Amino acid sequence: MTKFEEMLFDKGYVKFILNCKTMKFEKTDKHTISTTENLDHRYFHNSNLNVLKKIELGKSVMDADFTWEDRKGEICFGLHELGKPPTLISPRPRIEIKRINNKKEVIENERSDDSMNIILKTFSLEEILVAMYDKSICLKLDLSKI
Repeated sequence: MTKFEEMLFDKGYVKFILNCKTMKFEKTDKHTISTTENLDHRYFHNSNLNVLKKIELGKSVMDADFTWEDRKGEICFGLHELGKPPTLISPRPRIEIKRINNKKEVIENERSDDSMNIILKTFSLEEILVAMYDKSICLKLDLSKI
C-alpha cells in the first residue's frame, strides 16, 4: 500500500474493488493490484452516505439510480499505463512538469503516469488531495535544470 492510500485511510476513506463481471463495488480488506486479479482500488469517503448505501444494497453502477453524480467523490488508484507501477488514476490534479527531451524543452501534464508519480513523490499528499478537487490549482515542477 502506498503512502497516498494510507493517507486516504487516515482521512476516513473506505476501499472497494469494482467487480467488472457484476459491475458492483465490493468492500475489500485485501490489497492486491495486478493485471491478472485486480487493476485498481476505488475509495469513497465514509461521509458519502448516499454512495455507501447503494454499495451496501448491492446496486450495480449500471443501474439507472446509480449515477455519475453519486460517484463524484470516487478516487481510483491502481494500474493505468502498461509497464508502470500503481498510481493515482482519477481524479488527477492539474500538473505541469517542465523537462528537456531530445534537447527541447517540453511541458508534460497529468495524462502521464510518470508525471503523476513524480508529483506523488514531490508534493505533500495533502496538497495533492486538495488539488485533485480544486482545478484552479496546478502543481508545477521544473526538471529542466536537473
